[in-house]
Amino acid sequence: MKIKLQHGIALTCCALMAACASPGKVAPPSATPAPTTTKMPNPKVGVLVIGRSSKAIIEDIVSYRSSKGMKILVRTPTYIEFSSAIGKANIPTEARIQYTLNSSAQGWVLSAKVLQISYPGTKKEKIEEITAHVQDKLNEELARYATN
Repeated sequence: MKIKLQHGIALTCCALMAACASPGKVAPPSATPAPTTTKMPNPKVGVLVIGRSSKAIIEDIVSYRSSKGMKILVRTPTYIEFSSAIGKANIPTEARIQYTLNSSAQGWVLSAKVLQISYPGTKKEKIEEITAHVQDKLNEELARYATN
């Protein structure tokens, strides 16, 4: 049974959504407004984080993504990239999520981009951006970092 590229994309999206779908910490109801979602140029998705340090935000991302079995590829004070192999694909495939923090007058803008890499590390390597396919789940995940 061979899986076509479209099916590989679907599998990657499902794996990423499953990783994002588990419930996070439930905060008690309060009078504070919901986090503000900023309009970012597509395909990146982003939120404005107010009142938190970049270090605290990055640590929350590391904690969450590590609990989902993802491995850190690159880490700086304002950028982090994770990778996870997609086991159900017939061809070697991995998913990557890149998070970027940019300072703003109100706090930090946290944005994310999701990639699917076929044949990683080979001459056949193909990188496809799939952020739009998982945007809803990614928005939910980013909102949790704005409120932790």
